[in-house]
Amino acid sequence: MTEKSRRRRDPQERRAEILAAALNLFSERGFAATRIEDVAARAGIAKGTVYLHFPDKEALFTSLASGMASPILARMEVLAANDAMSSRAMVAGLYELVQTEILGTERRHMLRLLLAEGQLFPVVTEFYHRNVMTVGLRILRAVLERAAKRGELRSAKVAAVPQVVFAPVLLSIIWSTLFEPYEHLDSRGLFEAFLDTLFLPPQGDAS
Repeated sequence: MTEKSRRRRDPQERRAEILAAALNLFSERGFAATRIEDVAARAGIAKGTVYLHFPDKEALFTSLASGMASPILARMEVLAANDAMSSRAMVAGLYELVQTEILGTERRHMLRLLLAEGQLFPVVTEFYHRNVMTVGLRILRAVLERAAKRGELRSAKVAAVPQVVFAPVLLSIIWSTLFEPYEHLDSRGLFEAFLDTLFLPPQGDAS
């Protein structure tokens, strides 16, 4: 498709094409090694067209991160608001979202890049913490505090460290990045086992 024909495309469609190109390149080369001109070439547009939508490479990354996290955080809010749902079921729902929306897609590379290169780009890391991690931790803290009051947790101390819920997610990302070629990790099995370490069996369940 020529640049002339692309000028007729809807701005939101053009923006989506640029983000898709950026995600592909970040996944292939890493954040530091990817240039704006590389993104433009992959999207089949002029470099200046990218700048019409994103002021810099950091803005590309934060837009990708926000787009990836927003639907998951919104779903977490819905799950947490269901007071009739057990806390274990809510966290299990979160893990299923992570499995289907991140680990099972190219989006998993975003978390890998944060782990590998985040310290080199504090603007990106600060954005992700403020807009994703802080929101997710707020939701999880409320869920775990409710679980502690209900007597659902094996240890009430877990409510003070909601970050522990992310432990198997991070392990899955690290394992898939480094060791998956040598040994497969069943992330769903990992999540289920971790749920057993966090929560007591329901009353009447002797397991």
